[in-house]
Order: sequence, then structure tokens, then C-alpha cells
Amino acid sequence: MRIGLLNDGKGLGAYTNEILSVWGLMNVRQVAGGELEDLDVEETPVLVFPAGVDEDGSFASAALGFVQRGGNLIVCLPGSTLAQAAGVGVDGLMESPQRLRLTQAPMAGLAGESLVVVGPSQRWKRMEEDAAMWAVLYQAGEEVDMEGPGIVQRSVGKGSIMALAFDLPLAVLMLRQGDPANTESTGRADGPARPSHLACHIGPQEPDSIPYADLLGRLLLELATSLFPCPVPHMWHLPQGVPGIVVYSGDEDTADVEWNQQQFREMTDAGGRMNLYLIPGNTHSTPADVADYQKHHDVGPHPNIRALDGAPVSARVDEMVRQIREFEEMFGVPARSLRNHCISWAGYLEPVRGMAECGVGMDGNYFCSTFLRDRGYAPYAGFGAAMPLRFGLPDGELISVRQQHTHTMDDVYFGPENVPYSYRMSPELWETVLGRVLDDVAQRFHVPHATCIHPSNWVRFSRDQGLALVRLGLEREMPVWSFDQWLTFLEARETWRCESIQWDGERLAATFSGDGGPFAFVLPQKWRDREIVEIEARGGVVDPETRRFGETVRMIRADGESKVEVMARYR
Repeated sequence: MRIGLLNDGKGLGAYTNEILSVWGLMNVRQVAGGELEDLDVEETPVLVFPAGVDEDGSFASAALGFVQRGGNLIVCLPGSTLAQAAGVGVDGLMESPQRLRLTQAPMAGLAGESLVVVGPSQRWKRMEEDAAMWAVLYQAGEEVDMEGPGIVQRSVGKGSIMALAFDLPLAVLMLRQGDPANTESTGRADGPARPSHLACHIGPQEPDSIPYADLLGRLLLELATSLFPCPVPHMWHLPQGVPGIVVYSGDEDTADVEWNQQQFREMTDAGGRMNLYLIPGNTHSTPADVADYQKHHDVGPHPNIRALDGAPVSARVDEMVRQIREFEEMFGVPARSLRNHCISWAGYLEPVRGMAECGVGMDGNYFCSTFLRDRGYAPYAGFGAAMPLRFGLPDGELISVRQQHTHTMDDVYFGPENVPYSYRMSPELWETVLGRVLDDVAQRFHVPHATCIHPSNWVRFSRDQGLALVRLGLEREMPVWSFDQWLTFLEARETWRCESIQWDGERLAATFSGDGGPFAFVLPQKWRDREIVEIEARGGVVDPETRRFGETVRMIRADGESKVEVMARYR
């Protein structure tokens, strides 16, 4: 059995698949519009219908027929046919930004917080009493009487329609990457253009202590699996079933080789691995030094395009590409991941295209922070993101580079008084703040926490805070990996496929195959009114019960095997 995803090459079908895939949903099948009329509801009991894939409304009647035959449809921004079937009337559009407040499970790791919605959303009236409301949508900062249905579900024929009054994939994309309308073309007068200048306007009272963009994406997965007629096993998105991960890096800038070596040595002793990003035309490190660094850690380019702050976008991107290639030629090391000096940027996703042309797999330039916008600390401010989705364009194009937001930068949070933008957190204060952030990661959100700790700052003021990131992470069973190491895991994870899911009303059997590695699969311990009474795995190790996203689950670790068969009985 599969979850269908309508994808006719239009709209955000590919980005929707990226959202589901990054959270580990493996039994997704791409469905073309021409297949809808004959789509088997037994084999594909759930169909996700993104906005924009049906511009002329030609698929609506076929999708409704799928529901009447017994299928379950999830549709964003429904047209008149599907909106009427869902029991809602569309009364115009609502102004962005919005807030989405859930009224029942699934909860996607939330505990009463509202999620942010940007982009187009519809104002609805419930026309049918049996249209059950799962969430309300309201204008950020407005009076309570401005709220209306945000997600509804209604039984239709033998199946059901779950309708969303907003474009969920587009909201996730814009929150994570910024609004294309904020793009600059010739720099900024107040300093370098940065990704933070692209951030969407999201209104007052930003829920910046939660990764709201990624939890909105997680909600789509949980909605889809809640409609599935059996428990859905999926691949855990972190290595070996761990509750979180610290992704560690530093920017070399002008650091002495001895400073690099000290940070590397102390990181190794503490149990962590990191990336060091080097400016190829401004480094003391020789090829021999880099080879020594790579014994335990990883290196990548740190392009410096600051000299071209006011230049056209194309000139800045060309210079970034030139420095990526210069780095590879100097050190004989492929550029796997990078961060630009001063996290400087150009345009919208033009730098990402340049990275893709060079074979770069991960970008670390987006900084979740109130940096240069506000003076309060918040781990997910600006973008509400932490998961490593690929970049995508609103027109539907997916770019091969993964977007890994950074959450901690030492000069911003720990710099001394001569750093005017620093928050000046002492080691003692930082441990309290970080403990709270990592507790939320390990207990609620299960996302990466990515860092940048410069070696030149390590030897002057950020060593204690940098080591606390390692120690507090490991105390919470969160491994400390480099960006390159994290990227390698993600690439290997994509070799895995769900071969089959079978269900006889009590027994679940699922088979997965792929390249061996530190992977794990997860099953809910409880499903509807049933609970696992027996579970076994071939090619994997079944762990004791644990908690993920507020629910009890069972983890099955692959432990290097290339095929895992899971059998579970629910009663």
C-alpha cells in the first residue's frame, strides 16, 4: 500500500515529496493526473493533492471519484468542486501572514503553540455540520473573531476529504527560504546582502522557540498517516534512531594553523566531529595541513564575496563559484558543504544554482536568529527551520543542494564587548539556554541543531561554550557530526526504498531495502484503539519502547544490514 502524491510536473509536487521524504515517509507513489480515474483505493488509500497541480480544475472530478470509491484525499486550496465536497464555502482570500492552531491530534510535536502560515490562504465558512474541524486559521495579531476553519475533514461516499485552506508546501518553502519579493539585485547600502534579508514577514509574536516551518511540514506527514488504514512504518530521519543531532562547523577566516589544530584536537577529545570552512585566497593552511585536519574532521570552502557587495547578483555568484573551484584545486578536496564569509548572499536562489553547478550538496548560510533584527535570543527566529530539505523554487523546480539552517554562531552569542552585535552570553548563561534548547530538540522536535564556532574565537572567548555544545548534546544521546558527515548520511539514506507494506487487520508486515548504514525505522506502539503485542525484525534490532513527538514508538535499527523486514501484531 502506498500514499499517492499527485504530481503532473506543475505546482509544488516535487517539493511536497521532499517534505514527506525528509521526515522519513517512504511509501509515497507519484501519481499522474491521468491515473486518477482508475486509481486503486486498496493499493493507494491516501492521495495528497497539492495546490497548483490542477490549474484548470480538470482533475477535481476524478479526485472526487477517488474519494467516493473509498479513498482519502488531502487537498490544499481546493477549487469549488472539492471545497463544496469538503463542506466549506470559499469567501475570498485572507491576508498573509496567518497562524494555524490545531484543535486535535495529530500534533506534530506541538504543545499548544500555533504555526505560521504565509502565502495564499482562503477564508472559509463551514457549510456542512459534518465537516469536522482539525485546525483554525487566524490573522496574526488580529482579534479572535477573525479566525475560521483552517483544516477540515468530511466523509464523502466511501472515503473522506481533508481540505487545507492554505498552500502548505508553499508556506514551508517560503518560511524556510524567504520571500522572493524581498530579493535584492545590487546589494544593500547597510552592508552585505544576507539570507536574513529574505525572511518572510510573519507578523507579531513569532513562535521563534519552535521550528515552526518544519513542524508545518511534519504536520502533512502526520495527517497523511492518520488517514492510512494501517500503522505506517517510516524511516527515522536521524542516525540510529537518536532523538537529535548537533551539526558542527567553524569558519577559519584568518585563524592561525595552531588555532585550527587546537580546536580540532579538543573537539576530537570531547567526542565531536566538525567542518572547517576555508577562504581559499586567504588562509594559512597548506595542503599538508588540510590533509592532517581530515584525519578526524572535514573541510570545505568559505567563499568571500564581500568585495562585491554592491555588484550585480551574477557577478557575486560568479565569484563564489570561482572560489569554490579554487578551493578544490588548492587542496584536492571536493566541496561538499559550505558557508559564505559573513553569510553574504546574492539575489534569491542564484547562489544555490552556483553551488549545484559545482557539486556542492549542502549550504549553511541561513542563520535562524534575531541577528541584526532584534535583541532577544530565539533559536528558530526568522526561518523556523532545522531540517535539511533541498532548496526549491515557487514554480516547482527542485535544486539538488540541501538547506541546513545554522542555529548557533559564537561571535553573535558569545562575543566580547568590542563585538557590537554580540549577545555576550557567558558560559554559565549559555549552558542554561542551550540546555533548554537541546531538551526541546531531544524531547519534542527531533531536529538538527547546527553551529558555527570559529577557531579564532575558540582560542579567545568561545571554547567553553563550544565544548558545552558537544557535552550537552552527547548527554542527550545526540551525536556531534560535521556538515559533510551529516550530508553523507542523508545521501546514503536516500538509497533506501519501501518495498511493501501489508496489513490483514491485525498483522503488519513491511520490507525495506537499501545500502547498509546507521539507519532506523519507527512504528507507533499504539494505533487507534490497538497496541503492539508482538514485534520482530529480520535484518534489524528491535529497541525497547521510547518516546518520539510525544508518542510511544518502537525503533528498529538496521545496524548495517541492506534489507529489513518488520513484523508487528496490533491488538
